[in-house]
Amino acid sequence: MDDLYIVEKLYKIIRERRSVVVEALTEGSVHDFAAFRHLRGKHEAWNEMESELRLLLKQSEQLDE
Repeated sequence: MDDLYIVEKLYKIIRERRSVVVEALTEGSVHDFAAFRHLRGKHEAWNEMESELRLLLKQSEQLDE
């Protein structure tokens, strides 16, 4: 399987799951502060995963050169 295919699929999954978290945060479905903090943590985790994936892809491209 092509590495680029896997990366694109992972980006899509990250964007979709982060979107679900943002929707929950903005639509007011959070019942208490603990739930809000949990969702904020998930949002930050998805952001961090995307950043790490970008870094790995960049490093991989540099190795290929």
